[in-house]
Amino acid sequence: MAIELEKRDLRSYELRKRKHKQVITAITIVAIIISLGLIGFFVKLFLNKNYSKYEVLHSMERSDTSFSRYESYGSGILKYSKDGAMAMDGAGNLLWNGPFEMKDPIVDITGKYVALADRGYDTIHIFNGNGGMETVNTNNRIIKIEVANQGVVAALLDGPDVNYIQLYTEEGSMPVDIRTLNEKDGYPVDIALSQDGRKLVTSYVSILNGVTQSKVTFYNFGGVGQNYIGKVVGGFDFGQTIVPDVDFINNDTVCAFGDDKFSIYSMKEKPELVYEEKLSAEVKSIIHSEKYVGLVLNNDGEEKNRIVIYDLKGKVIFNETTNLDYNKIFISGDEVIAYSDNEWNIWNLSGSKKFHYTFDANISYILPVNNVDKYILVDDTSINEIKLLEN
Repeated sequence: MAIELEKRDLRSYELRKRKHKQVITAITIVAIIISLGLIGFFVKLFLNKNYSKYEVLHSMERSDTSFSRYESYGSGILKYSKDGAMAMDGAGNLLWNGPFEMKDPIVDITGKYVALADRGYDTIHIFNGNGGMETVNTNNRIIKIEVANQGVVAALLDGPDVNYIQLYTEEGSMPVDIRTLNEKDGYPVDIALSQDGRKLVTSYVSILNGVTQSKVTFYNFGGVGQNYIGKVVGGFDFGQTIVPDVDFINNDTVCAFGDDKFSIYSMKEKPELVYEEKLSAEVKSIIHSEKYVGLVLNNDGEEKNRIVIYDLKGKVIFNETTNLDYNKIFISGDEVIAYSDNEWNIWNLSGSKKFHYTFDANISYILPVNNVDKYILVDDTSINEIKLLEN
């Protein structure tokens, strides 16, 4: 009898123990859900703040030529001209510089790497972000360049009756050499290189019997591509739609922007169409980030521009109109930034306007620093790191 009572007590104890664990688990799960909800609420509240003015954190005099151009570079800026390039942090401190001579410099930036080329000529300079610079000389005229995050550069080159796409390493070696004949393959319109330098997309246009034909082709230079002729792992015919812009949105996502439609492809190794949309309005600008694809379309309403932002599955997450005659528009983090010579707008992708400001002086560049409240503002006379202030 005593043994049976002990067994009952043991079973009762085990049952209470299991119930206690279940209660503790349930309380823990509820606490995590509440905590995540509160974190999400406060993050959303923080990101949806409204700002009305700004303060200057650092300022330096701008002393450069009228040809000088500025681009975002990490949390700082890259300035380049016909005479060289230099990178600075937000406070204006020099990170690195490199002198050169070019007639028409073009630039591409991925991570810490910067590639600058003399368009129409034969020189490419590759900067590694640590002060080192390597120079590559091509055998044909440069049309466009793209750089990957380990310093590999893809160059689209123009030769007599032949076009070349060649990949160069920092050391100047050429592991890839693609040749296309104008008469057979058509004329190159654009190229895009993946961030890891293993994948390439091209857009070509040809004329057959007086009819325009466009094609987007996908290359894979890794192990998968070795099993395909010419390393071509896919291609899509766009018919008479001209495709002036192809881009790797991130390492595994490609967007092809045509004059009357755009397409999103997943490309971990081979391309797969994810989304495609025909466009009925004129495309004024193309914008994108690693998470979003955007178009500025001609709008027939009172406000002449419609900004439409999609996620990478083609879902519309932002649709707003504006009358701003912008000089530049782009996506930064989870916001859309547009500015003209004297006006600046920022929208959150939730649809609310984060910031609007009218300047007294002409603005040349506005570059994001932290995707929240710090920016670099370049006017005619100075370079300023600024911070937005709330209402």
